[in-house]
Amino acid sequence: MAGFAANDSVAKGPVTVCLDQISIRADARPRLEALRGALAALAPGFDGLETVFAQHLFKDFYTPDQVARLSEYLKRYWFDVETGWWPAFQPIAPIYGLGLLQTLSASLAPKAAAPVPIDSYWVLNHNHVEMINLVSQRQVTLLIATPPPAEMGPSGMWSEASQAWVTTRRAGRTAGEIDAITSTAVSGDATLRVRTFRIQPRPAKGA
Repeated sequence: MAGFAANDSVAKGPVTVCLDQISIRADARPRLEALRGALAALAPGFDGLETVFAQHLFKDFYTPDQVARLSEYLKRYWFDVETGWWPAFQPIAPIYGLGLLQTLSASLAPKAAAPVPIDSYWVLNHNHVEMINLVSQRQVTLLIATPPPAEMGPSGMWSEASQAWVTTRRAGRTAGEIDAITSTAVSGDATLRVRTFRIQPRPAKGA
């Protein structure tokens, strides 16, 4: 598992990674239907979201100790109205729960045996909290959009199969920078200019 840097604009976290992987498994439809049923049972307040994620997403991918730590992280920093990040937008659990239900409904809508694959991301530099679903015949894209978190959490899992690239105006040397025209690596300089770079995995904190 890897962390994210304070100025990263997008990450893959435990929920998004597990959701994506389950959506393309051979048993994806019954698994996603079970997750949808468990989420719907929590409406309208969606108290206990972290417990549903532990039972329906995390247990196949993490050890029991990791599941416990991830659940505590989600409850404390996302869903608890007293201790959660972004107090101006709490309670966040109903936004998250309803948004994820919409993702699952879109994925399960076709009558085919296999659901539409899900590809989900946490967008960290948004100005408020919202769940965005983009639906096509090929996939359902979920964007969990929030302001920057108060501190780095146990998120940001990238691999060769799941990459994030950012193009922005930034000063300072940036790891993973390329020339977007030639796709060649750039050693870079410290000037303020437009840069294209890959978000890099970093050591995790807490999980």
